This record gives sequence, C-alpha cells and structure tokens, in this order.
Amino acid sequence: MRAAIYARYSSDLQRPTSIEDQVRKCNQFAEQRGWRVLEEFVRSDAEVSGASLSNREALDSLVSDSRKRPRPFDCLLIDDTSRLGRNLTDVLKISDILKYNEVSLYFVSQNLDSRDMSFRQSFAFNGMMDEQFLIQLGSKVRRGQEGRILRGLNAGGSCYGYRNVPIEDHSRRGEHGRPAVIGVRFEIDEAQAVVIRWIFDWYGNGDSLATIAKRLNAEGITSPERPHRQSIRAWAPSGVREILRNEKYHGKLVWGRSTKIRDPETGRKTMKRLPKEQWIWVDAPQLRIVTDEQWSKVQAQIKFVNRHGIARYGGLNRTNASKEYLFSGLLTCGVCGFNITIVGGAANNATYGCPGHRYRGVCTNSVTIRRDVLESQLLAAITERVLRPDILEYAIEHVSEKFEQDCIAYRDKARGVIASAPKLNKELHRLQTLASNLVQAIAEYGHRKSPTLLTELSDVEVKIELIAEDLKQPGLPAPQASPQQIRDFVQENVRHLEAILAEDRSLARQILRKHIRRIVLSPKFDPDGNVLSITAGDVDIFSRDTDVLLLVPGDGIEPRRRPFWAA
Repeated sequence: MRAAIYARYSSDLQRPTSIEDQVRKCNQFAEQRGWRVLEEFVRSDAEVSGASLSNREALDSLVSDSRKRPRPFDCLLIDDTSRLGRNLTDVLKISDILKYNEVSLYFVSQNLDSRDMSFRQSFAFNGMMDEQFLIQLGSKVRRGQEGRILRGLNAGGSCYGYRNVPIEDHSRRGEHGRPAVIGVRFEIDEAQAVVIRWIFDWYGNGDSLATIAKRLNAEGITSPERPHRQSIRAWAPSGVREILRNEKYHGKLVWGRSTKIRDPETGRKTMKRLPKEQWIWVDAPQLRIVTDEQWSKVQAQIKFVNRHGIARYGGLNRTNASKEYLFSGLLTCGVCGFNITIVGGAANNATYGCPGHRYRGVCTNSVTIRRDVLESQLLAAITERVLRPDILEYAIEHVSEKFEQDCIAYRDKARGVIASAPKLNKELHRLQTLASNLVQAIAEYGHRKSPTLLTELSDVEVKIELIAEDLKQPGLPAPQASPQQIRDFVQENVRHLEAILAEDRSLARQILRKHIRRIVLSPKFDPDGNVLSITAGDVDIFSRDTDVLLLVPGDGIEPRRRPFWAA
C-alpha cells in the first residue's frame, strides 16, 4: 500500500507541532502494517478551519492527485475524522470522490477503513459528532461573550479611546505562573479621548468626514489601526464615521448587532445583521467620553447628511455599475501605495484618483483621470502589445501546443473508457439502484427527518451523470484543426481583442486579472499638462518607463487624443 498523509490544525492558538504529531501517528500506523508512506504526498493545512473546504490547498491538491492515472497513491491516512473537516456534507463528498478514484481512506485514531462495509455509517456518525462540536463551541463562545457584556466587560477586541485592562484572580494561577485572567475591562485612554472629543465637535460644527481625516493626519495623530495593504498608516473617512456612531463613547455597550455565518457555496464567513430587538444594551457610564450635547448634535448632523444625501460613487461602494469597471483593484498610487479608486463622478464620468490625497491628505498625487479614458487607453495599449509579431507567434505556438495536448488527452480518455466500459456499466447499475432506494426512503420517511438522505442522493446523481457522460465519450468525433486554422483563429481573436474585452465586461475583468496583478501610476509633469505615468507593475505589457496616461482636466475639457505611451 502506497500511502499519502493529510493533517490540519484550525487556529493560531493551537500548537504548530500538532501537524507533526498527526503525521507521526500516521507514520507509525503505516509502519505497523508495512505500508509505504510517500513523502511527496505528506501534506498539511495550517490555521485553517474545518468548517468548510475553502482555503484547503493541501487537501485540494491530494484530491486532485487522486484523479491522476496512473494513480500516485493507494490510500490517504488521516489521524482523526475532525482533521478532514467538521461539516458532514463536505467530508462525505470528499470520501465519495476518493472512493470513485479508487483511493481508500483511513482514520488512524478511530480505526476507520473505507474498505469496510460498515465504514459509511461509522464515518457519518463521527462526522455528525465533529459537526456538533463546532456548533456547541460557537454557542459557548457567544454565551461567554454575552455574559461579559452584561457585566460591563470587554467581549473581545480593542476600541480606540480605551485600554484593555485584564482582571486577575490572584487565588488562581494561569499561564506562565501569572494570576489567572477572568475577564478584561475597558479603561479610558485620556490622550485618545481628547481626539474623540475633537472629532465629535468638528463634525457637529459641519466638517465632513474627509476634512476631519485630513486634519487628523496633518496634525500627525496616529490612526486607530495599522494599514492592512497600504504602506501609510493614516486616518480615513470610514474610520471617522465609525467613531461617530459608536455608542460606547456615549456610555452604552451595544452587543449582538451582527453574527458571522458561513456561506455554504463559498465556505467564507460573512456578517449578518440581526434584528434590533435581539441587541443587548448595557449602561456603562464609566466609559462615557462625550457629553449628551455632543452626542445629540452629531447624530442630528448624521441624519441631516443622510436625508439630503451626499454622492456615493460606485468605485468606492461596489455598486452594480462598479462591477463593470475593468481596472478597479489593479491600480496603485506610485507615491503612497494606496489603491487608486473612484474619487468622483459616476458611470462613464467616474474619475480615478488617489484616495490618500482626496480623502486623507497624506499623499501629494493630485492627478485624476476619467474612467472611460483610462480604460480605452489601457485596452488600446494591451492590444498594441499583443499584436507585436513575436507575441503573436508565441500565442499561436501556445494555442497549438494546448490543442495537441487536449487531443492526446481526449484520445487517451476514450481508450480508457472503452477498456473500463464493463466496470463503469456495473458501477452505473449499482448507483442507479442506490438512487432508487434513496428516493424510496425519502418518500417513506420524509427528507426533514433525515436531511443527509437528500445530500447522499444528490451526490449519487452527480456520479451517475459523470459516468454516463464518460460512457458517451468514445462515440464523439475527435477534435480536428489544421495549423493554418489555428493561426487564423488566433489572429482573428487578437485583432478584435479590444472589442471582445469591451463587449463582455464581466469576462474581461476575469481575463485581465489573470494577466495583471498591479499597475503603478505616478504623477508626472508633461509639457501639455500633468499626466499619470506607468512606472511599475506586475504585468509584462507595460515595460517602458515613458508610458503615460493623459489627464482629463477637472473642468471637463476633452483630452487631446494620442497614444498613452507617448512621452
């Protein structure tokens, strides 16, 4: 038996050596049975939750390898069912995929072997226990947070204007011989409290969020959070906005406004806002930083601004219109490192600029450019680069090689299906019988009493469809194309590349992001006016330092039409 090993631990609070321990136990088990562990297939996912299959790169790679022929390993060893995952639907699916690819699954701690007749029942039972553990853990964590809030303590995290002060129980010992921490309370940080009062006064007197952010940055006041992606730590209008709405500064703790739920399709956690009647409010006068007058004045100003409206731009708020912006998220300011975003206008009149200058006042790059002009010049540049003879020949060669590889893979698959047709037909008959039995069980007992029946039926139907599709393959004609047909195909598509990208903007966004990671735009003085120069970026087509983009003046005058790469 050639064995692969998979290990996982879920939290940065756990020991990284957990991976080593799991692998060691699997190695010992394989050695006892005389199985050979293939070191290149010993893989692990660190600090990844078992609640979903997202971000499980190691597991994905092992499942992908199991599909290869000849098969690189015969079985997959895992220390415990919870290491594979804590979602019953997910782990059953992985088990079925491995079984279909003729790779057995073995869980060392529970002595579960997928080759045994009773494996699925035992595996499903352990999977339900693993899933229930996660549900109970989340419930306990939320219950503990609620208890802390009701006692006026910190339920987690930090808040600008306050220090976190641990509450120690000197009668008990915690980690490293220190007294046990039984909770954390907030304590006002007077230096930050002064800043909060300034913010409330300024906004109450009519200053905008951007004006306040710029003023704080100009004063050299440190912002609450370090930057996640940008290189400069600075105040932002969004941060000022959150401070103005934080009830804690008014002496009230509010908890339970939202909860995290996992999207069953993507596996990612998203925030879901809860009804207001479910919120928990606790008076905490000891945490008051602003007066009733300051708080009331600011809330009245917020209502006034919301009622009369302030333009909200698609590039900043991810509206439906912004989804068609081809280069949003790819543009970076060469001065401060912030992502260049929409800073004014809407639709085709939307204008790109540096938010570090526009909203924070920490960047000197004041040059802006209209979205439609930027997109047309960049698309023209991409087309011009791709039409170079050397690039065109490379594309033709690459497409020819890929077409030949696909033809070989098609013929190999067709031969394999013909050879394994008896086995596939037998498996198809078994699955059809199983599907019929599941349908009968659901009709008799109802799907609500046993929701796993629906999941299993769905998986079986997918397998039936895949096998039926495979059995059809030999009857289809093999694809054919002459070298001249491939050349004509590539040249035709490249010639109309700009029109193709402009026609389906959603597809164009996906294509561009495969080849462009970053375009760095820097301000540059030109005899005809200020321009944005492409100075760097993770993209091959912009290779010359003289590449520039024309500025569209703020008064709306149409720009002179010339190639954006002209000096």
